[in-house]
Amino acid sequence: MGKIIGRLLRILAWISPFYQFRCSLLRKCGVKIGRNVYIGFLVMIDGEYPEYIEIEDEASIGPGVIIMAHSGASPFHRRLKLYGGEVKKVKIGRGAWIAAGAIILPGVTIGEGAIVTAGSVVSRDVPPYTMVGGHPARPIKKIK
Repeated sequence: MGKIIGRLLRILAWISPFYQFRCSLLRKCGVKIGRNVYIGFLVMIDGEYPEYIEIEDEASIGPGVIIMAHSGASPFHRRLKLYGGEVKKVKIGRGAWIAAGAIILPGVTIGEGAIVTAGSVVSRDVPPYTMVGGHPARPIKKIK
């Protein structure tokens, strides 16, 4: 799919009032999305590498969440080779819940049934059935 069409589909998904429509548009962009997934309003998914994002069945992503598969560096940092900015896969496990405004960074796997609290910045893997929160996100408790 061309970059312009992909961007248009992501913009439509971003502002769509229906979560089912959001999911179908994001699938067309290359995001791997399972069944019964909820994606909230204004969720931003990596525009350059959507194929590196996988969301498993029954996951729920709250409004305003950002999911990134890569992070670019400034020209200054690239020239000095201070930051590589490689592309890494992001996986959100079955039944995971990512609350509003959370940021998921490249290379993170969120385990099955895990909860990411609102506004958290997740830079490390989240074990299954664990609640994490904060900047950076740290385990809060195990979910029974």
